Amino acid sequence: MTFASVPRYLHALVGVMTTLMCLIMLCVALEAPKAITERLENSSIGEKLFSFRGRYLVDLLIVLFLFAMGFWGILMACGTLSLIFGIRFLGVKQPDAFNEIFRQSDMESQADEYTLESEYDTHVSEKR
Repeated sequence: MTFASVPRYLHALVGVMTTLMCLIMLCVALEAPKAITERLENSSIGEKLFSFRGRYLVDLLIVLFLFAMGFWGILMACGTLSLIFGIRFLGVKQPDAFNEIFRQSDMESQADEYTLESEYDTHVSEKR
């Protein structure tokens, strides 16, 4: 048997990549250590990574990698997906707390200019 015919190396590769992405996202979420956070902020991908949309996409990428890791990976991916969508649901219900946690990217701030978020916070009787 050759090395490539046994997919164990793929499990190791996916495990290492998932671990690295999770460590980067942990640094982004905690905004520590400062050396890594500042380096990420100054990179071209950094400003996207600190926004909700960037974190959301990386978390979905991590979930896809977890699905490739057998039974336990699928179990962890399902748990991670439930957390991702739970956070998204809470963000829709509590936009003020959501904006404190995540930075607004340029695209998200432009989209907010076209929406009437303040209109959704008031009741119909208060608008008139």
